[in-house]
Amino acid sequence: MVRVLPPHFPPQSGRFTSHVSLPRRITPRSGCDTCDCEPKICRFRDLTMPSGGMRNEIALIEWASAHDDILTNAGRRKVGVSDWAWERAQDDGLWIQIAPDHFRHAATPLTFEMMVRSGASWLGDRGALYGTTSLRWLGVEVAEPVHAEFLVPRGRRSIPNWATIHTTTRWDRGDVINHNGVRTTTATRALLDYATQRPSAAELENVIDSAIRMRRTALNKVIARLASLRGTGRAGTGFLSELLLDSGGESHLERRFLRLMRTAGLPRPECQVIFRRNGERVARVDFTFPTTRTIIEVSGRLGHTSDRDRQRDARRRNHLQQLGNHVIEFTTADVIDDPDYVLTTLREEFKSARVAASANHTEVRG
Repeated sequence: MVRVLPPHFPPQSGRFTSHVSLPRRITPRSGCDTCDCEPKICRFRDLTMPSGGMRNEIALIEWASAHDDILTNAGRRKVGVSDWAWERAQDDGLWIQIAPDHFRHAATPLTFEMMVRSGASWLGDRGALYGTTSLRWLGVEVAEPVHAEFLVPRGRRSIPNWATIHTTTRWDRGDVINHNGVRTTTATRALLDYATQRPSAAELENVIDSAIRMRRTALNKVIARLASLRGTGRAGTGFLSELLLDSGGESHLERRFLRLMRTAGLPRPECQVIFRRNGERVARVDFTFPTTRTIIEVSGRLGHTSDRDRQRDARRRNHLQQLGNHVIEFTTADVIDDPDYVLTTLREEFKSARVAASANHTEVRG
């Protein structure tokens, strides 16, 4: 059974009232949309309409969404949020600092891009992305760093150590580029800096190959930049020099082939050479020995099964041979499991080329 409470009759007035007090009519003021109470504790404002604080929050979120999910003080002023309202929003934990003057909403997960853009915007032209951070930003295959790292000239080491900041005495303009709106060191410089962080040989090999494969740098550029630093006592240069001996290919198999050439004392081929005919591109080959006009292809594929694939490969080989080249192909099993076969084949190829060259020279003289 539901029990109904009787009405209450105050003795001083004798008027009938309920247990619920009715709100008195008050002229609204700026502190609240409905009454003169403090924001966030008013019981009588219309909950179907967003409050001033809610409108501010929506405006800030919309501005951040249009700017890589990053909010700056300039941005919040632009949408008309006062200093008092902004301080209140931070006190409530709604906005979290990423870098000085750069914030993300508490509901937005922190990402690598947000760390990079916020830190780079804060530093401006005082610095650039460093090492692993730079390589990752350039799209090179390297593990994503936990924190963004930056490089500044040694003379600017007084910059507040808010982030992981490295300093250098070798700050050359050619080492800094702009990529996707962010100042970063070039892939060539980033490789040198990455080597100082003491990665494993396998990690450094993979990063070198990825940077070259993605056309972020070239082997001759890395070698030249490394030579300019030789003798400076820079950490990692010797390690990098050793690994560069077998760099230039675009796969682990191609690196193994280059290492085989080096250990066997055979000449180093040119890597990733493009051949053209009548101004049109015919093919890009793995390796070529220009003096003997020998092209080497190392294939890790299990084989082509379609007629179209076989047709394309045959025409490609025919075009290359019509240009006066001799094409030799080695498989993964040849390079890794039977290197003696590879070396014997190449030595015979070089010998035949020398004999043919000698015969042509004798014929010309005759």
